[in-house]
Amino acid sequence: MANGYTPNVPPPPQSSMYEDKASGMAITALVLGILSPFCCGILSGIPAVIIGWMERGKIQRGEASMKGNGFALAGIILGAIGIVFSLIGFVIWLLMIIGASTANTSW
Repeated sequence: MANGYTPNVPPPPQSSMYEDKASGMAITALVLGILSPFCCGILSGIPAVIIGWMERGKIQRGEASMKGNGFALAGIILGAIGIVFSLIGFVIWLLMIIGASTANTSW
């Protein structure tokens, strides 16, 4: 800066308060979807599908970051798998109850 010389340095990048990251809704859909097939079944599968579907709609409209797209999609898929597993388990349980009630138990 001596002798009136000013270096031609670009300004520092502006820091944004908004970071481009996956939204909380997309992560919530993923977590509920992961829980669905393994322990919570239909109780977390339905919310996973609903939240994931809503978040994917926001992403497609440009209201949310694209980084959450995979999380939301995984939540929808895993939630649907959990719902199917729960329904299959319920049908098997129901068939076992019906079979036990109609069995001849006279010995």
